[in-house]
Amino acid sequence: MLSEQEKKKIYNKALYVLEKVGVEIRHGEAVELLREAGAEVEGERVYLKPYQVEEALTSAPKYVPVFDRDGELALELGSENNYFGPGSDNPTTVDLETGERRQSKLSDVKNFSLLVDSLPNLDFLMSMALPQDVPTRLADLYQFRAMTVHNSKPFVFTSADNRNTVELFKMASAVAGGREALEEKPFFVQYTEPTSPLVGSEDALGRLLLSAEYGVPATYTSGTLPGASSPATPAGTVVMSLAEELSGVVISQLKRPGAPVIIGGAASPMDMKTAGASYGLPAALLIDKALSEVSKYLDMPVFSEAGFSDSKLIDGQQALEASISITEMARSEADLIHDVGYLESGQTGSLESVVIGNEIVGYVRRLQEGIKLDEDHLAIDALKRVGPGGGFLTDQSTLDTFKKLYEPELLDRNSYDSWKEKGGKDLRERAREKAKKLLDDPNSEPLAEDRVGIMDEIIEEKEEKLG
Repeated sequence: MLSEQEKKKIYNKALYVLEKVGVEIRHGEAVELLREAGAEVEGERVYLKPYQVEEALTSAPKYVPVFDRDGELALELGSENNYFGPGSDNPTTVDLETGERRQSKLSDVKNFSLLVDSLPNLDFLMSMALPQDVPTRLADLYQFRAMTVHNSKPFVFTSADNRNTVELFKMASAVAGGREALEEKPFFVQYTEPTSPLVGSEDALGRLLLSAEYGVPATYTSGTLPGASSPATPAGTVVMSLAEELSGVVISQLKRPGAPVIIGGAASPMDMKTAGASYGLPAALLIDKALSEVSKYLDMPVFSEAGFSDSKLIDGQQALEASISITEMARSEADLIHDVGYLESGQTGSLESVVIGNEIVGYVRRLQEGIKLDEDHLAIDALKRVGPGGGFLTDQSTLDTFKKLYEPELLDRNSYDSWKEKGGKDLRERAREKAKKLLDDPNSEPLAEDRVGIMDEIIEEKEEKLG
């Protein structure tokens, strides 16, 4: 979408913002790290020189490997691959049995974890549900436990604040087999973000610094509301977001040179008619793609979004918005692409919507493969065998090809009469049946009991401290 010159222009404008406008850093250790590195500090306002950003970008890893729970390499961030996964922390969930929208529960985190573990086109997990049936102060600890126990794929983890991050890293160390094992083969990415416009909060920077200390990859990606928390123009939001994120890269590298950090970010423009965030507007995708391209221009791994909808239910709008965003972001250079399955602008999670998103990702990936031009696929021998006026239905080349042909599971191709005989089910009903089937017979292997026990002890100790 952007030329090399345009990417360079956006980067230079972000450097200008950091040097002349500055960022507000509300974390004492981060301020001191910046001061000692030569940044101009006025209270909590910090002004960064371009060379400080350049040094941080040189230090930050261009390639970030992420492993699964069992220590196998699963994600190669900074490569040419796209990886898709769901989003996090929806306060409401569409109940799989009743179809009604209700408050999210801890059991929903479990169900989304089991489902993603079984879906072949989703590469990583996020919680999707923010449980309302556990103490709010401990919700992230319960989420982390559910996600590690019921899912083996890597995941991106969010928490409301920094108060439980130490306990979370202790739990992660227990799952990995020790702190050194966690650093060697991290199985999750810690999500954290600046507060727009141009503020690094104590909570966000606390998570970023602790991630650097443990050697666990961390995002520092903006989540803006253009027209409210960032400029209304896509270009203005991209410049501001990049400036925010680069300040995080500098801080992480001052804490620990070589600490893995991911930038990119996403935007949900403010709908001026409703005052709400809109995931489905074209401006959101334009901003996301521009941030991805500029981040890759800087040789940084990228976190972005796709597969979402502003719709309140699974309908034509949901399918349209999810399909367009997945297609566009699959064509981008983003590494981690989250929010597959979001409904209601990130307020509601749906197991059926995640299943449909998995189907779209598989379809788009097949399109990305293109067509092969080797001798077998050019089929000259088959043409010789069949010849003019013949038929290919019984030729061996047809049999061999159809054994390997990509076939979507949810999309119906029956005649009308056959479709009616099979129940006349629509896409949502078919997705619901698949979700129930996968939950009844999940792929997830159990986590070792001793490691689960350590996590339970950490949660119990925290509960006792809080009374």
